[in-house]
Parts: sequence; structure tokens; C-alpha cells
Amino acid sequence: MKGTLKFAAKASVLLALVSVGLISCGGSDDGVEQGATTITFYANSFETWSNEHLQDLVKEFNKDKTDGIQLNLKIFSDAYDDALTSARENGAAPDIFMISYNNLYNNAIKPGYAAPLDDLMGADNIADILDNVKSTISYKNQVYAWPLMLEPSSMFYYRKSYFEKAGITEAPTTWAQLWEDCAKLKPTLNKGQYCLGIQTGAALAWATWGMQQNTCDHLAVNDKWDKCLVNEQGYRDLDGFFYDGYANGYVPTGDISGSGYNALIAPLCEDKLAMTFTGSWGIGTIKNDYPDLVNDVGCAMIPTLSGDAGKCSATNGGWNVCISKSSAHQDLAAKVVKALYADTATASKYFDLAGYCKAAPTKSLQTYLAQHSDTTYKDYLSAVSAVSKNAIFEPHYSWDISVAVETMFETMGIKADGSKDAAYKSATIESAMSTCLDSINKIMTSSTYVTNPDYR
Repeated sequence: MKGTLKFAAKASVLLALVSVGLISCGGSDDGVEQGATTITFYANSFETWSNEHLQDLVKEFNKDKTDGIQLNLKIFSDAYDDALTSARENGAAPDIFMISYNNLYNNAIKPGYAAPLDDLMGADNIADILDNVKSTISYKNQVYAWPLMLEPSSMFYYRKSYFEKAGITEAPTTWAQLWEDCAKLKPTLNKGQYCLGIQTGAALAWATWGMQQNTCDHLAVNDKWDKCLVNEQGYRDLDGFFYDGYANGYVPTGDISGSGYNALIAPLCEDKLAMTFTGSWGIGTIKNDYPDLVNDVGCAMIPTLSGDAGKCSATNGGWNVCISKSSAHQDLAAKVVKALYADTATASKYFDLAGYCKAAPTKSLQTYLAQHSDTTYKDYLSAVSAVSKNAIFEPHYSWDISVAVETMFETMGIKADGSKDAAYKSATIESAMSTCLDSINKIMTSSTYVTNPDYR
């Protein structure tokens, strides 16, 4: 998901919401390994179950009183980025810290906060990282982060019971099939129910990156970020997709979840939608909030223009851990990362708890999960892993560019009219594309606009 670490300099913010494994000044009765080196780990706060799992991992790690390491974990909520900045400014940077994929280069590698991991983690561990993951955590042929998980931004969910009632036997793979299914579903639904939930608002900017790559074979700008590419047939097709959904009354005109795209799994489970797009995190919601529907909610790759299952259909979001370049104990920090995240049996527990709504970032972990996962969620695991394998990572170009694309797609919903002819639809699309093109070109002429540093 689109996010930005602020890294504002607020030295006063150091409030840890959760802290375990703290070093004390007491004797052996306090359970702390005597003479051990303290390794501090700053973590961002996630779901309650995820935070508790990490605390349990640290407690288990600290049971070993012979390894010379005492791990001190601090989990921060909204103050995470501020606490990390403050610690660095005060010469107390943590040995290990979390960071998202899309912030890794600008907020960890470029300013010199992250140490290269190739030697610290060892050749075998580095080779185990999936190739598409390694490319986004590397810079100048060195790996700077250990990936924790992958989270595809777009998956397709559907109620099997609704499909059965409408005479639909399988999930659609193309847009044409999707609209055919919507036509079958619509007469079976009651007032207030809709065929399909799709991206709205800001999600049209970030949760369509995978659709853009799939349909156009590129995003809104070229790789150098110095040329706009929206005035092409692929974007006409995408505009047409959103236009058709609204013009035919298949999708709700407002925010049916009350919390946007991220929460669209709830109206699906609460009988307001028959199908929906949302991220892989929807599986976690099903597992924890609607467990009785696990067998009724199917999950697959989103339908696309071509239906090619081997193409990208989503972006991969997610998080990593880095070892601070300023750490005086990088070797010990690497031992912690290996124990918590590179050991497959230990790392797999996180994915079990998540209901496999995240994808594994290493080859060995993918294999292990395929062999040991809960059979109840095997279909979910298979679907998420397949989509994640072909997913691209979130682009780093100016967010304003994605907002311009969002506005273009949003215009389709505003102006879609089922009573109008094809000429009206075409004119609506061309006008929106022209406006988007002008907006992006204007963004690129700004004195503060930044082109791709990899091409300088």
C-alpha cells in the first residue's frame, strides 16, 4: 500500500507501545544473560496478532543464555518513523530496524543508514531470496535488507454461493468474462447489493499499478520518469473498464465498505457484494472475522484484459529488516535476523498465523509453506503466491503522477452513463486522457521534480 515515512526530526518522540527483552541492571535473577551484548530492534506496529507473534519470537530467542546476545525489541505505532529519526540524531540508532520496500532506497540506502548484508547474511541466504524481491532490495549489486513478506495489492474475491445461484461455475479470468458474470449475477441480487467492488479514491492511484502494468506493459511514465505514457491504447482500455463497470450499474457509486478499498472484503462477507477486488490482506480478515465463510469465499488473480495468468496483475508491498550501518555489532545483529527470519521453520509461523494472506519472499520458505501449510487455506496460499510471483514493486516516481492517473479513472465513474452511445464513451475517455497527460507533463516541468536516479 502506498505509504511515506516522514522522518521528521522530533527528538521528544520515543514512546514505545510495546517493549520486551529490556536490559536491566539487576543480577542473574532477572533472567538476563550476564555479560551479553544488547542488540536493539525497532519494529513498526502492525496487527495485534503480528505484534504478539514478534514478541513471542524475541522471548524465545532470549531464552538462550549462552549466545552472548540479549535482544531488546521496541514496537512503535504512529511514532515509529519519528522515534527512529530521534534515535539516530542522538547517536543511539537501533542495530536492527524495519522499513517498507517503497521507502528502502530513499530512507535507508541513499542516506547511508543501512549496511550491506551480503557478507553478514552469507551467500546461501542471499541466494535464497526470490529474484524479483532481490532486485528491489539491492543497490549497485549489494543487498541492503532482509525481506519479511510480500503483500499483493490486488486479488479477486468471490462468493461461491452467489456464483452457484447465478449459474457461474468458475472465476472469470478476463474482463469480458467478468462483465458476462456480472450480467448473470445482477438479476439475482437484492436492492443494496452489487456485483463487484473496485478501487475508489486514492486506491485508484496505487491499487491500479498492477492493472496498468498488465494492460499497458508499463506504468504512466517511462523508466527514466521523464516521459508521460498515458496517451496510449492500454490506458484507453483501462478507462473503458472503469467506465463499463459504472455505466452498467455493476459497481457501487460510493464507498460501500466505509473504509475504502482496503476494507472491501467486509461488504463481500456481509452480503453487500458478490465479488470484489482488494489486497491479499483480505484473507486475514476472512480468517479472523468471518471464519465460517472460508469455504465460501474464493480467491484468484484479478480478471485482466487478456486473461494471461503469467502476467503481472498487482504490486508487491511489504516490509524488510535492515541492519544499521552505524551498529558496532553488525555480526550479532545478523545472527538475530537469521534466527528470526531466515530459519524457515521459525519464519513460517508468521504466515500460518496470517492465514497465508502474505507471500513468502524466499524460495525455501515458499517450498516449506507448500508442504506444511494448513490445508484449509491452501487455495489462498496458492493464489497469493502465484500473483506475488509476477507482481511488480511499487514505483518510486512522484506520487502526484499517480494522483493524476487516479483523477482520470475517477472521471469514468463520474461521467459514465449507460444511456449514452459509444461516441459519448469515447469522447469521455479521450477528454480524461488529455487532462491526465497535461497534468503529468506539468508535474514534470516543476523545479522540484525528480527523475529516476538509476538513470543519472
